[in-house]
Amino acid sequence: MNEFITRNGNYGEKCREFIDDGVSGTNFDRPGWKELQEEMENGNIKVVITKSLSRLGRSNFECSYYLDCYFPENNIRYIALQEQIDTGNSENSNNEYAALNNFINEKYSRDLSKNIRRVYKIKQFAGEYMGGKPVFGYIKDPNNKHQLIVDEEAAKIVRKVFDLYLELKSQSAVMKALSDDKIPIPEVYKQTRRGLKAKFPYEWNYHTIRNMLRNRMYIGDMVQNVHTKKSFREKKMIKTDKDDWIIVEGTHEPIIEKDVYERVQNLLDANYRQPTKEIIRTFKGLMYCKECGHKIGVGNPKRDNRPIEKQYVYTYCNFYRKNSAYNKCTPHTMNYNNLESQLLDIISDVCNKYIKIIGYGDIIEKRKKTLSTYTDTLEKKVGKLEIDIKSIDLKIEKLYMDRLDDIITPDTYKKLTDKFEEQKKSKQKKIDELKKSIEEYKENNSIEDLLETSRIVKEYLKTRKNPPRELILKIVDRIEIHQDKTVDLYFKLKQLNQVV
Repeated sequence: MNEFITRNGNYGEKCREFIDDGVSGTNFDRPGWKELQEEMENGNIKVVITKSLSRLGRSNFECSYYLDCYFPENNIRYIALQEQIDTGNSENSNNEYAALNNFINEKYSRDLSKNIRRVYKIKQFAGEYMGGKPVFGYIKDPNNKHQLIVDEEAAKIVRKVFDLYLELKSQSAVMKALSDDKIPIPEVYKQTRRGLKAKFPYEWNYHTIRNMLRNRMYIGDMVQNVHTKKSFREKKMIKTDKDDWIIVEGTHEPIIEKDVYERVQNLLDANYRQPTKEIIRTFKGLMYCKECGHKIGVGNPKRDNRPIEKQYVYTYCNFYRKNSAYNKCTPHTMNYNNLESQLLDIISDVCNKYIKIIGYGDIIEKRKKTLSTYTDTLEKKVGKLEIDIKSIDLKIEKLYMDRLDDIITPDTYKKLTDKFEEQKKSKQKKIDELKKSIEEYKENNSIEDLLETSRIVKEYLKTRKNPPRELILKIVDRIEIHQDKTVDLYFKLKQLNQVV
């Protein structure tokens, strides 16, 4: 690539390199790309050059968006050396195959991800540890990274937690006892990034205590596949159903005796209180405190004679509420009903702006043309291979007639027919692969993604006065509330983030 740039004029500061080593290309949330995009937004980039399309990214939809929309709209020329794609040359026939290459690049990543997951699950079912940092109390065996051994110093803290709970019979009391004894929280002990930055290294969290008391890993059972990714593109982990957990008993040395663990479980179950039914709030679970990062909760309305929608409902920082005695964070109290109304108006404005900016008709027509070009090309290859098979059949038939007329010997006949049959099998295999590729491309082509985004946005605009929560969850990713009551809204649909 450097040779290409040099030949075409690498003049000092006019050329700059952006690197994303070791970062997945399945999405565009990459440091190097973000830096490049900022330069493009500032009008400092005229040409973008990559060694191949896969270096731009391995997301079919997003790569196609930049090639078809973003680069042309911002007068940026894009060149992919390996595929000989050049958007600055309208006569370049290779440009028509960009969508095909994007599809192949994404398919490669998808298939690779499936294979890796398959191998991971096989090892998990065999009781091998396949995670990163083990649960607090264990470390990886230096001689076998798939085996856990006890970290004795941390194990002492785990045993103390179980003993305290059996003695005090309250998770809150355990939290206070650990804090009073200046026992560092697991993140501090393990020196994680969060632990190194912890403002309160001895203030234990209720969820940390509960998760520790419920963890079967401490009785020597391997528990894995508790979290998984939604897809190969996503970094975010989601919790799997308990039925999907992979549990293998007796894989490592226990820290807690089984009878002690069972006594704790019985006590936890006895102390469990069924939560009271509460009103579903549109944005509940999506709001976070900007200062401490914990979730923002929504209080229940005060009982009075007014309709529920007119009663005062407030927001609060969960971390502050549970630790107000320690003066941690601040209340972050706001009128939730007013906040909800403001957020719905913001989403409406962004959706309207998106519909106005994005010309779906033009994009879809381009994709249809690309789809037609791609499928026609593959179908022509299929047709040629089918003609080749018919030609081979004719050759085999002629050999048979020559054998009947004793023109060729039986050995020669067998050798030649075996050779032709192998050729037929090879060509038929290629036909099957091509037909499969055609079907996969039709199923996964980005026209459907564009139509789905359009459908969600338009559906919201129709129901913006009272949108269903399921629709909000498809659009909104996260809401951050500041101490000064300002609000940051982040969209799950990345295209909406680009027009904010």
